[in-house]
Amino acid sequence: MSVARRGIRITAAIAVMILAVAGCSKERPSDDATQSADLGKQIVIRSDGSPTLANLWVDSVKPVECTEPGSLEPNNGHYLAATIVLQTTQEYQPDWGWWMSATDFATEDNDGKVTGRGIFTSCLPQHRYLPDDFYLADSGYYGVVLIDSSSEHGVLTYKPHNMPDNVKGWRWSY
Repeated sequence: MSVARRGIRITAAIAVMILAVAGCSKERPSDDATQSADLGKQIVIRSDGSPTLANLWVDSVKPVECTEPGSLEPNNGHYLAATIVLQTTQEYQPDWGWWMSATDFATEDNDGKVTGRGIFTSCLPQHRYLPDDFYLADSGYYGVVLIDSSSEHGVLTYKPHNMPDNVKGWRWSY
């Protein structure tokens, strides 16, 4: 066997090994172009060419038991509380039309299949929820977004409903 042929075979074997290892990776590929983010780390909310609207941190995503009388059981099996810290910037203007809504959030399994959706329900005291309304400039907000999910572990996604198409959203493994 020639040296050139042996080199091609070795290169091909290395390429196959790299593809096999990449296929076993726990990080799911994102075909929806959402950006990967880490729990507890800041993300910047803005669209191309616009000023920064806000900085956001997802502190945790954990199962929660309802505490309010008359609360309904989750349809999908579990209520998850995504705890969020949000800080709008001085440049943010409420009339720009951006705010966060529970319906912008979902959970997915590691294959990208949706396992839950953000919901509005009276499961927790009202003061625990992140405001679902227009925000003030240069202001801080803290609260949870409630998600009805079939799994206690997976990927949380935030895909803003009221941003330009160039803002695909973010995802956090929990």
